[in-house]
Amino acid sequence: MHAQENYARVKEMLIDGAIGDLESVIAWGNRKIRRDGYLPAAGKPPTGLHWDLWLGPSPARDYNPDYFVGRPGSNCLQWNMFWDWGCGQISDMGSHMMDFVYSTTDATLPTRIRASGEKYNPEVTPVDLECHFEHPANDWRGPIRISWQQGGLLPRTPRDYIDLDKIGHGVMFKGSEGFIIANYSQRLLIPSGKASDLSYYTPRKKDAQLPPIGQFHQNWIDACKDPSKSTCCDFEYHGNLAEQMQLGLVAYRSGETLEYDGNKGLVTNHAGSNALLKRTYRDGWVLNG
Repeated sequence: MHAQENYARVKEMLIDGAIGDLESVIAWGNRKIRRDGYLPAAGKPPTGLHWDLWLGPSPARDYNPDYFVGRPGSNCLQWNMFWDWGCGQISDMGSHMMDFVYSTTDATLPTRIRASGEKYNPEVTPVDLECHFEHPANDWRGPIRISWQQGGLLPRTPRDYIDLDKIGHGVMFKGSEGFIIANYSQRLLIPSGKASDLSYYTPRKKDAQLPPIGQFHQNWIDACKDPSKSTCCDFEYHGNLAEQMQLGLVAYRSGETLEYDGNKGLVTNHAGSNALLKRTYRDGWVLNG
């Protein structure tokens, strides 16, 4: 089953009460890419790589070819663990799995964030990390907690025979009457409430099912050609999603539970954390606007 089809079926199950009242959602990834710190100078950039331009507004660093080893499409895993250039797994697979969560729960921005993980390294983003975000109610569900857990900090399995580590990257929805565990192509419904025989739930007939959200690549192309067409992942949608994940890192670095005003884009209970919402640009690089 394609991911967009699975999104639609899981959302139906949540809205229709397959697990009762939705209470929380945990997305996770078990990738472990450990780095000690920035690499020493080695060699010269190859023809076609403008090293200063690649660094952009980040601090000047020496080139090392090991930042770019790996097959095409995966060599970003070599450099995105460093604070200057990426945000590690939370912004890599974390964004992909949180897309599953946002699209099925109609989440926007969190109002409270807390995080914990391994000891802070000023050069390298954490491997072991968990972030918890409190989200307000919307028109079909109550308030929920959305979490991201990575590295060695995986959610507790609802059944001993289900090894979440073997799933690799997934999402677990917890409700008052059970769980849904899903990845891009599969989903598993686990009833656990008083009516665990599922007598309270009737799956939708095919003609009442939600339509798949469609291929996001094609959505984007169609919207570029015709602005009247909508996309499944517009700037506001993904901006909120990415903002949430970065707030998780801010909470991790500050060590505080943060209250957040999404309209103002400010932490309201810990002024020092607001300094982490922006960065200092290198000389010669200016962001106007």
